[in-house]
Amino acid sequence: MTAEDPLATHHRNEGGRYERGLETANELAGHEAVREFLADLEPISGSTARLVVETVFGTLHHEPGLGHRDRELVTLTVLAVLGDTGKELDLHLAIAHRIGIPPSSVVALFAHVSAYAGFPRALNALAVAKAFYADRGLLQHEEQ
Repeated sequence: MTAEDPLATHHRNEGGRYERGLETANELAGHEAVREFLADLEPISGSTARLVVETVFGTLHHEPGLGHRDRELVTLTVLAVLGDTGKELDLHLAIAHRIGIPPSSVVALFAHVSAYAGFPRALNALAVAKAFYADRGLLQHEEQ
């Protein structure tokens, strides 16, 4: 994207949602993950990247009623149920890890999903979690 879209600039600055969203995203995901997310989307749809930052991190994460931990558990659940969300699951597993959600809670959550969304969805989510935690040396083998 070479030229800034004036409408996007207007929306980004409306109420400081973009700036607040960047701050929250950086706090939750880390600067490197946010930079990679934006760099990945910017060439194809910078406006989508801005909408995610504004809406998810600039607005929804600041609504009362749920803290960041609960929001991440909901997000992980929805991504598992949707399926084919490996990239997003990986990002949100990283956020969950950064904010202190233990791997055992995530594994239990995905196992629980199997009763409501089916084993294929749960197994796919568990496979992403297994790779994520194994890459970080956090994979704990469950006793049978």
